[in-house]
Amino acid sequence: MTIPSPAVTLPKGWLILQDPDRPDAAAVNQLLQACGQPERSIERVALALQRSDLLVSLWRPALGGAGHKLVGMVRATSDRSLNVNLWDLCVLDDVQPRSRYVHHLMRSMLLRLRRDLAGCSISMMTMLEDVPELERFGFLESPNKIRAMALRLGS
Repeated sequence: MTIPSPAVTLPKGWLILQDPDRPDAAAVNQLLQACGQPERSIERVALALQRSDLLVSLWRPALGGAGHKLVGMVRATSDRSLNVNLWDLCVLDDVQPRSRYVHHLMRSMLLRLRRDLAGCSISMMTMLEDVPELERFGFLESPNKIRAMALRLGS
């Protein structure tokens, strides 16, 4: 598997965080809704976060310089031997160009998965607009147009 280098670095003040730094359930729920997903109970989101093996999040400086705001994320669950499923890949619409930030999230996630779970197959559901960027990482779209994508890490 080839993991492309980032085309550019993050803008000044932006952050990509990984475990153990995870956003809280309310911030994740707000992000998911802003990206077009249905509202979920805070308890369900908290449980999904708790059961995730890895979460990579994207943060930009908040207006007025008071901290940072969650603007993107992707999370992974795994059986820790054969399979990894990626969930909730999202970036706010006002974060442009969106594909650049999807690239940063996926690059961080895949580097970590290569290190921690090499040999696992990776699958995910994604929006059609993310397919070209994910194909740069070696994901293959389902031949039946189901939009499930898969990648095999390791040798």
